[in-house]
Amino acid sequence: MPLSQNQFLKYLQKNLSPKQKILIAVSCGIDSTVLYDLIHKSQFFNLKNIFYIFFDHQKRVEGKYEIEKFINYYGLNKKNTFIKKLKLGKKETSFQNKARTARYQYILKLSKLLGTDEVFLGHHLDDFKESYFLRKIQSSNVLGLSNVFNEKFEKLNIHRPLVKYSKKQIKAYAGKNKLIWFEDRSNFELDYTRNKVRSYLSSNSKISQSIKKDMSNYQDMKYLVNFYSSYFERLSKKRFEIKVQEFKHLNKTLQTIAVQSLYYGLRLSLKKQPRNENINNFIDAVLGPNNKFRAKKSVFGGKIGFFGKKLCLNLT
Repeated sequence: MPLSQNQFLKYLQKNLSPKQKILIAVSCGIDSTVLYDLIHKSQFFNLKNIFYIFFDHQKRVEGKYEIEKFINYYGLNKKNTFIKKLKLGKKETSFQNKARTARYQYILKLSKLLGTDEVFLGHHLDDFKESYFLRKIQSSNVLGLSNVFNEKFEKLNIHRPLVKYSKKQIKAYAGKNKLIWFEDRSNFELDYTRNKVRSYLSSNSKISQSIKKDMSNYQDMKYLVNFYSSYFERLSKKRFEIKVQEFKHLNKTLQTIAVQSLYYGLRLSLKKQPRNENINNFIDAVLGPNNKFRAKKSVFGGKIGFFGKKLCLNLT
């Protein structure tokens, strides 16, 4: 099914209210340009409730000029438009991960300031294939793979309405509607791992189709991402109540998945993910006798101890 205004409007009507405020992340590339055009032409939201965030990674001299040209060409409301300059260093191997983390953290901060939890991103089907393949070659477990499809970031609702559409379909829409966008030349450089994966998948259709089929089970994966919520209740940004009785009734495999799920939910708060021995220590601490917690028990990422009458994980 081709990408169309009618299909997009159905998505908006199903998932949002016309009175809501939204924040759109715009890169000036074809994907976010198409996303902008679909939202604008839908006339679903009041224009004063649509906000835009641009990120200048300061890797290309022309980057800031492209942002200015985009804003002026499409006539964006400058009062509702934000530009964030990122300073991330020049180390190629870690730049993309650092950039992604910095973008999400700023989007979270800006969303709170604007009073909205609804964020729109231009990711499409090919982006998800790349992310999924990257996790595969990095030997992620099922929770790591499921994180590719995460639709929540802390309290934010992340909308990716183009995720069912390929790059080819997005290009067709842009051509039909005579849109103007800017190409980031770094997307074609093979210095970045993601760009190498993109190049590989585009020339290996069988691998690409296999990944698409594998990804079809993502609804089950999304359930696993939030599995921890039945056994760990967030009391504050750095404190989780451990529901000991419910946790005890799980078998060892499900206890492990619950703890893994919790830590994946905290992925941007932690520099790395726990190893199996860390998870086993966590489970032993929770299931151990209460006298262990007269002094708080150190575990991966924090400490377990009583907060009032509640056994809690306190992040450090």
